[in-house]
Amino acid sequence: MTVDNLAGTVRRLSSRRRFDAIVVGGGHNGLVAAFDLASAGLSTIVLERRPFVGGACVTEEFAPGFRASSGAYVLSMLRRSIWRDMRLVERGIRVDPAGPTLNVYPDAAHLWLDDDLDRTVEDVKRLSPADAAAFPRFERDLAAVGRAVTPVFERTPPSVAPRSVHEFLELAAYGRLALAHRKVLADAAFVFTASMTQFLDEYFSSPHVAAALGWHAVNDSVSGPSSPGTAYVLLHDHASEDAEGGVRQWGFVRGGIGRVTEAMADAVRERGGEIRTDAEVDAIVTNGDAVAGVRLASGEELQAPIVVSNADPKRTFLSLCADAPLPSEFVDRIQAYRCEGTSIKINLALSSLPAVAGQPAGTGPQPYHYGIMEVSPFLADLDRHQADARSGVAADPAHIEICFPTVHDPSLAPDGKHVATIDVNSQPYSLTDGGWDAVREDRADRAIAQLEAYFPGLSGMIEHRQVLTPLDLERQLGLTGGHALHGEMSAEQLFLLRPVRGWGRYRTPLRGLYLCGAGTHPGGGVTGANGRNAAREIVRDAGRSRRRASR
Repeated sequence: MTVDNLAGTVRRLSSRRRFDAIVVGGGHNGLVAAFDLASAGLSTIVLERRPFVGGACVTEEFAPGFRASSGAYVLSMLRRSIWRDMRLVERGIRVDPAGPTLNVYPDAAHLWLDDDLDRTVEDVKRLSPADAAAFPRFERDLAAVGRAVTPVFERTPPSVAPRSVHEFLELAAYGRLALAHRKVLADAAFVFTASMTQFLDEYFSSPHVAAALGWHAVNDSVSGPSSPGTAYVLLHDHASEDAEGGVRQWGFVRGGIGRVTEAMADAVRERGGEIRTDAEVDAIVTNGDAVAGVRLASGEELQAPIVVSNADPKRTFLSLCADAPLPSEFVDRIQAYRCEGTSIKINLALSSLPAVAGQPAGTGPQPYHYGIMEVSPFLADLDRHQADARSGVAADPAHIEICFPTVHDPSLAPDGKHVATIDVNSQPYSLTDGGWDAVREDRADRAIAQLEAYFPGLSGMIEHRQVLTPLDLERQLGLTGGHALHGEMSAEQLFLLRPVRGWGRYRTPLRGLYLCGAGTHPGGGVTGANGRNAAREIVRDAGRSRRRASR
C-alpha cells in the first residue's frame, strides 16, 4: 500500500467516527430501525458485539454439520410492511408453515391442534364434545380481539398528557380505533386483565384442552396460568396480521431464523447503513443530559447525537449508561422492572428421527415432526411449577416443547441426520441451590429423560447437545436474566408502561437516546414493530430539531 493510499484509508476511517445515528445491537429490531433511519437519510451504523448480526434471531453451528437457532426458532409475527420494504422474499427468505401441534399429557392422552379448524374440532371432540362445540366460538372471539389489538402494534403508545398538535392527533387516532372496535372493547379489557385459567374456563371444561392452550402463560414468564393478566399472552404470541387465522400462526425459516436477520443486514447496507460486528459497546457516552456517542470495549469512541439501543432496558440503563446522569426515580423503576428468564434451550444433534410412542409409525417424518410437540402438564400443575420457579426451584418434570426443523430444511444437518430444538419451562434464572453452571447438565439429562417417555430410544440417538440455561442466554445473547422477551409481558409492563411508566414512547431521560428492542411496545416476538416505531419517532424528533435550528 502506498503512502497516499494509506493516508486515504486513515481519512476514510476517521470520517466514519461520527454518524447521525448509532444503533447498539444487531438484533432484528435494531436492523429494522437502522434500515428506516438510513432510508430517511441519516448516516447510520449498527454495532454488534458478536461476530454476526441477529441478536436472539440467529442460526449457529452447535456441532460439526449441525445448525440450530439459539434464540427464537419460529417466525410468526413479522409485520407485512417490513417484509415488503426490506424485500425479504426477494432476498430469498422462505417460511415453511408449521405442521399441527401434538399435545401429550401425563395421563397418556393426546390432543392435536391444527390450522384447519375442522380437524381441530374433530380431535377435541374425542375428549369433550362440549369443548368441540365451543372451540369455533373461542377462535372467533379471540380473532375479533386480535383485529382490535393488532393495529396497535404499529403505533407509538399515546401521550397521556399531550402537549403538541401531533400528540393530540395521536390520541385522537386511538380514540377512532377504539370507536371502530367498540363492540369488543370489553372483551379486550378482559383478555388484558384476566388470568389464562379464568379466560379458558369461559369456553372449556376439559383440562386437556385448557392445557393445550394455556401453557403459553408460563412461556418466558414467572407467572402461572392463574395469575391475573396472563390471558393476554395467548393473544400476543399469535398476533399475526391475519387475525382470522386463529391462534396458530407460525412457520420455520429455511436455513434457520438467522437467515432473516442476515437478509435484513443486507437491506441496511443497501440503504447506505454500515454494520460492524465484533464491536461490543462498553458505554453510552453523554454530554450533560444528552448522548454524545458510544465507547467500544476496544476503547474506540464513535460520536453521534442519536443512539438507539436494541439492548434490553436493564442492560441499557444499568450497564451501558451506568455513568450517565439518569434521574434516580427512573433508575429505581428500571431496577424494579421484571426481567427474569425461566427457560432452558436444548439443541440436539440426532442420528435419526425419533418416533412418538402410541402414534402411527412410518418410514419417514410423521405429522408431529412437522409441527411442535408440547409435553403439557395440566394448568394446576403449571401453577405449582411457576410457584416453585419464583422460589428459585427448577420444575422437574416441566412443560417441554420440542420441534424438528430439519424435516423442513435437511440442510441444517448432515445427510440423514436431524436437529431437535427443545424449550424447558419453569427454569428460573435465580436458583436457590447453587448456580446453573453446577446443575446445567443434570437438568438437561432430566429433561431428556422426561422426553424419552414419549420418544423411546431418544437418548441413544443423541450425538451432541447444546444446553443454554437462562444464565447462558444472558452470556451468549446478551439477554439480562436470560429473558428472551427483554422483560415480563405482564399488564404493568405493556403498552405505554413498557418498559416503565412515563417512558413508553421509545424516548428516554437522556436526549438523543432511544430504545428499540423487545423491552418497548409491543414487547417480545419477532415483529420488527419495535424497531420501526422507534425509528419513526427518531426521524420525527430529528426533523423538529432541524426546523428549530433553521429558525
